[in-house]
Amino acid sequence: MSSQPAKGAQKEFRKRDLFYLVPLWVLSLIAPDPYLYHKKEFKRKDLYYLGAIGLAPLTWSDPHFHHVMVLAGIYAILALGLSLFMGYAGQISLGHAAFFGIGAYTTAILTTRHGFSPFVALWASVLSASAVAYLIGRPILKLKGYFLALATLGFGEIFLVMVRESTDLTGGVIGIFGIPWFSVAGFSFDTYLKQYYLIWGVVAGLFIFSKNLVRSKLGRALLAVAASEDAASSVGINVPRIKLEIFVLGAAFAGLAGSLFACIMSTANPETFGLGVTVPIVMMVILGGMGTIYGPVAGAILLTWLMDILSRYQEYSLPIYSIILILLLIFFPDGIGTRLNVRILYLIGYWAKKRKRDEGKL
Repeated sequence: MSSQPAKGAQKEFRKRDLFYLVPLWVLSLIAPDPYLYHKKEFKRKDLYYLGAIGLAPLTWSDPHFHHVMVLAGIYAILALGLSLFMGYAGQISLGHAAFFGIGAYTTAILTTRHGFSPFVALWASVLSASAVAYLIGRPILKLKGYFLALATLGFGEIFLVMVRESTDLTGGVIGIFGIPWFSVAGFSFDTYLKQYYLIWGVVAGLFIFSKNLVRSKLGRALLAVAASEDAASSVGINVPRIKLEIFVLGAAFAGLAGSLFACIMSTANPETFGLGVTVPIVMMVILGGMGTIYGPVAGAILLTWLMDILSRYQEYSLPIYSIILILLLIFFPDGIGTRLNVRILYLIGYWAKKRKRDEGKL
């Protein structure tokens, strides 16, 4: 008789173990390695950046400035996810816009046709983009280099064809209109200023998440895979699993960005998620700095404003845009984020040494 309660208690303990297992596993992935040395300047610099982002809309009250920065924030989310896959894992993807579109269309369909709230639709968009990335990632991530790039590019084109032909579901070429504003607990983000703080709050959260991720054991495994997949396999790293995990994570970032984009623009159109979006996102990662966290955000802000300024000169925008990109690649081969990071650290170190010298003289 006494053995039955004991078995029941063991089952309860097992349920509790399973309940705690998932969050603890996620925390173990993103927790920074305590053995790594982190300078205090990095934390101080992060506060400076957050303060500048938070005060910018109060300094410039122009609605156009707010709207462009909202778009820059959405592109920053896309570039962050792609940077983890390209910059840290050393892989090439040209189909990131497809996951961006999956997130947007999931939110559009759920909110306009099934009455779901934008908040619920956002999480559904993240899950749908992640699920599709998992399904296609298992076969195509066996490819390497340019073959992988062509496979992801093909997936992006297949997605566009399916969207255009599925008229009943996606609205075809016209798309879906009338998507409601993003709202949480009855609070609607219906102005550019509210959307600014919403988007850049999400960017700040994903930035912290990504920074902890690359400092974790998973981050070191990504760097090992980027350096040499054969060498990484020889030291016990499960290379296919690592590549698939980071591919799914990048797709989740894109699905989140797509959902927010659909709610802000109130529309989902197939022309928005084609190669015309993929190329700028890749350029944001390259110009910002491959293998950095600050770089994609800086690249997203720079290229978004560049595209907005050049949109006023339609006749000459393409050659001017090309010349500026070539000059940036010549003078910033490592990316503007890398150079900016080094320069700021140099200035902080110079200021600290100067202060010590001044204190010594006193």
